[in-house]
This record gives sequence, C-alpha cells and structure tokens, in this order.
Amino acid sequence: MQQVLQWMRHLVYPVAGIFLLWAGYQVLADTYISDNNGQILVVYNADTALQDCSSLTADVENLSEQALAGVCQAYRDQQKQGRAPTLQFLNVHDSVEDGQTLNAGGVYEQLSARVAHGSLLGIVSVLTSPDSQPVVRFCRSMQIPLLLALAANNDLLSPVEDTNGLVFRMMPTNREQALDIAMWLQKRKFARVALFHEPNSFGEYLHRQVNNNLKTADYSPVVYQFEVREQMEFADLMPQLLCDRIDAIVYLGFASRATDLIDKLKWYQGDKSNKRCEAKSQSFDGLAVLLSSGAYQEDFNDEDKFKFPFTAYAMLPTKPFQVRSSNADRRHPITDVTELASAMQYGYDSYRLMSRLAGTAKGKGSDALRQIFSDPPLDSRTGHDYQFDDRGELKPVDKNKYQVYRLASSRPEPSERGNR
Repeated sequence: MQQVLQWMRHLVYPVAGIFLLWAGYQVLADTYISDNNGQILVVYNADTALQDCSSLTADVENLSEQALAGVCQAYRDQQKQGRAPTLQFLNVHDSVEDGQTLNAGGVYEQLSARVAHGSLLGIVSVLTSPDSQPVVRFCRSMQIPLLLALAANNDLLSPVEDTNGLVFRMMPTNREQALDIAMWLQKRKFARVALFHEPNSFGEYLHRQVNNNLKTADYSPVVYQFEVREQMEFADLMPQLLCDRIDAIVYLGFASRATDLIDKLKWYQGDKSNKRCEAKSQSFDGLAVLLSSGAYQEDFNDEDKFKFPFTAYAMLPTKPFQVRSSNADRRHPITDVTELASAMQYGYDSYRLMSRLAGTAKGKGSDALRQIFSDPPLDSRTGHDYQFDDRGELKPVDKNKYQVYRLASSRPEPSERGNR
C-alpha cells in the first residue's frame, strides 16, 4: 500500500501540468467570450436614455436612434417566435465632448460597468463611424463579439486594430462606396464632372479613393475639384459651373452643406447677356447630381418637400426610405417591418445575427464567429448577403455593393420623360 501511495504522489505533478496545459489550450482556442444565456448590449447615442423597447419612437434625423428602433422591432418579432435574447441599452451621449466627439475613457468606463454587471451574449453598436472606435477597441481587448450596424469607416477594421474574428460590419465600407461612385461615372461617361468634397475624414477619404479609381479606369473626364470649406459660398460658383458646362456633380460629405449646394443649383438662373459663356441653357436642368451616402437625407426623397429641376441621385447601400409627410414631428413608431428605414433595417438584422449565439454551442478557433454569423445566410431586411471575410467585412458580392438610386423628388431622366 505504501508503494501505491508513493506512486500516486509521483503522478500528481504530471497530471496537474497536463491539466494546466489543457486549460490554457481552452482559453487560447476560445477566441471570444460569450454567455449563451446572456443579454445583448446595444450601444447607441441619443439625447434621452432608453429603458426598454415599449415606448421607443425613431427620430428620422438620428441614424443611431433609427437603428436602435430596428433592434427593438427584431426583438419583438423574435419574442413571438420563441426565445429571444433580452436587451440591455447603453447610451454614450454623456461621454460626448464639445457636442461632437466621444471621450474614449468615458466610453470604456461605461462599457466596463455593464460587462461587470452581468453576462453578455455580445454587443451591437448602432453608432456611426466617428463614435465607434472606442467600442471596437474595448471589444477587441475584452474578446466580446461585436456587430457594427452603421459604421462604414475602413480604419475601424484595419489590420492594425487586430479585430479579426471578433468584430463584424453589417454595412459595405467607404472603400466600396468610392469604387461604386467611380464605376457609375465611368458607365455614364460624363464629360465634365465637378467633384465636391468636405475636408473631414469621410469626405477626404472618398475624394482620394474616387480620384484614384478614375485614374485607373479606361475613362478620362475633365474633373473640377472643389474643397468645401466653411467660408465657401456656393452661389459664387454657379456661373463657373454653368459656363464650364458641367454635366455631373458628385458631393462627398454630409447633408447640411449638400442641401445648401442643391438649393443654389435649384434656383440659379444665368446671365443671358454674358457672351463669353458657352452654355446652351441658363439653368442646371440637364444636370446629374450624385450624393454620397453621408450627404443624403431622407427628406430629399419626399416629393412634397423637394422638387429638383435636375436629376438627383443618392449612392446608398440600401433602397432609400420615403418619409411620409404625416410624420410632421420627425418621429414615428415602428409598425411595419417591410417599411423600415435603412438604418432600422441594419439594426433589425444586427439583432437577428447576434441572437444566433444564444442557440449555438461556443465555437473554437479564430473562425468560429464568422462561421456562425455567415451560415446559413440570413434572410435580411437590408437585402445584403451577410457572408463575412476573415477581417469581418462583407464579401463584395453584388448584393453588398452601393447602388445609385434616383430620388423621387428628382426630375426624370431624358429616357423617362416621354413616358410621363
């Protein structure tokens, strides 16, 4: 018996070592932390905090609120079908400094408190790109699954951020948008293009990419470059645009200044006595105006509020939502999934994808989350095919590209006018 006990004591250290190696392997093999019975944390930015989904209405001017409303609608729909992961809400509005940028430290504190408070299935962020980086970095550090519903900035999932296998983007990137803008210009073969861009991260990035894509294309339009500074007066540019016979304008920026430009184009009438101007028309009736996704606002697609004498388009990842004029207070409840605005559709799909983790055994390896989110394909509200690559980006199939949509308030194209 004494020999048996001595032999067992000799086994203690090897067995303990093997156990520790096995435990270490399990930690390394599990590349994300998720509780199958946990809640989905939704991070958003709004003026007022939300306690639950019961009384939520969406402000059509706040994309984060719209996407949040879509999450709530998906939660209600899934409740009717059976088990639905419950929701937590985190409003990061209190961490906004100077009315614009988020304080990263404040966001980390808020997220840490929520993680410590209870178990999580994963996080859905309905923040736009400028607000998203602190959330991305927190989830990378804590190994928490994250779905970005609205953020399209390429840098968020760049290799230096090391987000592979943890962070997934629901929207095509700005790089894809720039490529699709250049391809549209090439296809239409405009001769003279005015390219307006704002000197911010969104406008500058699109500007560089569109120009680079045009240089490599078998298409050489005359491109007039305009940087939209605060002091720029669009009215001063109207004679030049008219006399240079610009046939297409592309605006790379946000809706506030794009609205100002469109307003000046709409009402401008040229000087007939100017003999040096070779323009055949004294207005911009034959012009094509393309707005980048950030420059589009849903009122542009409302025929009761806008009536453009030219053909206006928007480059968007989903079909534009037409605001009903009855919603005079700019807020409306969610009543019909088929009529969700685009940001709501992204929130809706984000909840449905994240809820897959509740019914799935915890995966192993760096590819586990991608396989769970990608297979089987989701019957999405956005129309996207949520098949992700190794970096968490949507695979660039036709369904995941930006499309050019002619706005309802736009003048019909020449080929359409004879049918009206």
